[in-house]
Amino acid sequence: MALILLADDDDDMVEICTRLLPRRGHQLIVAHNAAEAVSLAVEKNPDLILMDMRMPLRAHGEVHDQAGLDAVRHIKSLPEFSSVAIVALTGHMMHKFRETILEAGCAALLPKPIEQFADLFAVIDRHLPQ
Repeated sequence: MALILLADDDDDMVEICTRLLPRRGHQLIVAHNAAEAVSLAVEKNPDLILMDMRMPLRAHGEVHDQAGLDAVRHIKSLPEFSSVAIVALTGHMMHKFRETILEAGCAALLPKPIEQFADLFAVIDRHLPQ
């Protein structure tokens, strides 16, 4: 069983993942903003991180386009996360933003909204440690 951190402020995404990922044998922890994502990553040491790119920086804050990206950069700067895959979840699928996401340290990205959860499961399976 893998421990997966989902960092997303979208209640629908959180609800769906909370129901589906445990059925696939994974344990899920949820962060609703970038600061909480960094904190939970350090505290819980997940096997994989699903990171929304556009979310609040802190609890009850405004949504920022770069909050998730900043969290990825912070997490990936920590040596203990060098081999932990981060999958970006984003509605920004433009080529230039894709390059920025991958350069920040994400192993993959999925467009939001996720229409086929089989795609999410495939990415998770591909990037979890063996």
